[in-house]
Amino acid sequence: MSISFVLVEPTRAANVGAAARAIKTMGFEQLILVNSALHLESEAQWLAHGAQDILANTIMVNSLNDVREQTDLLVATTARERGSPRRYLSPTELVSTLQSKQILRPIDIQPHSNSHPSQNRAHSCAIIFGRESSGLNNDELSLCDLYSYVSLAAEYPSLNLAQAVMVFAYQLSQINTKIGLQQALATDTATDQLQALKAKAMALVEQIDAGDDSKLVQWLSDGIAMMGKRDMKMAHQLLNNIAKKLK
Repeated sequence: MSISFVLVEPTRAANVGAAARAIKTMGFEQLILVNSALHLESEAQWLAHGAQDILANTIMVNSLNDVREQTDLLVATTARERGSPRRYLSPTELVSTLQSKQILRPIDIQPHSNSHPSQNRAHSCAIIFGRESSGLNNDELSLCDLYSYVSLAAEYPSLNLAQAVMVFAYQLSQINTKIGLQQALATDTATDQLQALKAKAMALVEQIDAGDDSKLVQWLSDGIAMMGKRDMKMAHQLLNNIAKKLK
């Protein structure tokens, strides 16, 4: 499995180099930088220590929208917000969720491309890391499908960027191992069903005049994004039954 790691506007070349090393160590290959070219600096090259090939193949894009347009599933790594309607997954829970979706092929991003996932679908996943100082902003978070956080001891409230990349790369390396053993194949069906289910659910929300309830919309969006095949089938049937009753 090839999962991409996306760093949004990193400010230190050392963190980019260390992140590349973590990615390479855990068996991943693709690093994407948003609005940054720090991978070209000598400090990044030095900290990469054997992962210079990751830096050499780093993709640069102007904004997270460029990744969103060509990626099926975006996972935001972020601090857990109290009172937020979002559901936050631990790295272990994230692994289980991605395994259920059988996301097997790499992202194929062309910088500044106008292609859309439905035209260039890759059954792809990107793990998004925010700025060292302020993380991801609300607009960027709204582009993501899933949200994941690392539970930390109170006296050490945060990880630096490279440490966070290592934690997620280590956990997600389990997917590479299991899929390599199973030699599974991905199809367009699951992703298409997921998008159809989300559209159907949102249409019903609008039909009952609940579209302005942001917490409900966010809860539905998060829940649908984490559904496996069996749950999607049952949810389709349930929504069809509800739609019939509303006619």
